[in-house]
Amino acid sequence: MTQPHDENPDAQERYQVRVDVGLDGARRIGETAHLVVWCDAIATEDVPLNALPPHVEVIDARLGAASAIAQRLLELQAARGERTMVAVVAAGAPIETPDGFPVEDILLAGAIVDALGTVGIDATSPEAAASAAAYSGLRGAVGHMLTASVAGRRLAAHEGPDAVRAVRARLDEQSLHILREFSIPS
Repeated sequence: MTQPHDENPDAQERYQVRVDVGLDGARRIGETAHLVVWCDAIATEDVPLNALPPHVEVIDARLGAASAIAQRLLELQAARGERTMVAVVAAGAPIETPDGFPVEDILLAGAIVDALGTVGIDATSPEAAASAAAYSGLRGAVGHMLTASVAGRRLAAHEGPDAVRAVRARLDEQSLHILREFSIPS
C-alpha cells in the first residue's frame, strides 16, 4: 500500500535526513533533496557532480567538518524559509555500483547525521538513524576503522602507508567544501 506522502519509499521522501549508498543511492534520495552531502572517506574518485541533480547543493564531507555541515544546512533552511531536505550519501567504491560494505563511508555519513541531530535536524530515515548509531558506537575508533576496512587495506597495499596517512589527514579537515550551491529548479 502506497503512503500518500511517501509515494516512492526508495527515495525516503518523508524524512528530512536520508542516507543511501553510491551514485544510484544519491539519485534515489537526492532528487527531492536540497542538499547532498557526499561522504567518501578515502576519495579514490572525484565527486560525480554532473551526475547529481542539478539544483541541489553538494558538499564534499570531511569528518572534521561535520558541525560546519550541520550549520550550513541550518543556514540554507533559514534562507529558504522552510524545511530543507538533505541526502547524505556514503560513496562506496566504485561509486557507480559499490561492491562490498563501505564501512568508512557509512561512519562518515553517520557523523554527519549525528551532527545534524545535535542542531535539531533529527527527522531521520531508519537508514540515517542506523548510520548515526554506528558512528556513535564507534566514534573513538573511526580512524582505526578507516585503516582496517577493506578499502583502507586496499589503499595501503596499492599505494603504501603514506597514502593512508594522507586520507586520515583529509578526513580530519574542518573546512567546509561546497562544490555547488543550492539553486531553485526552473
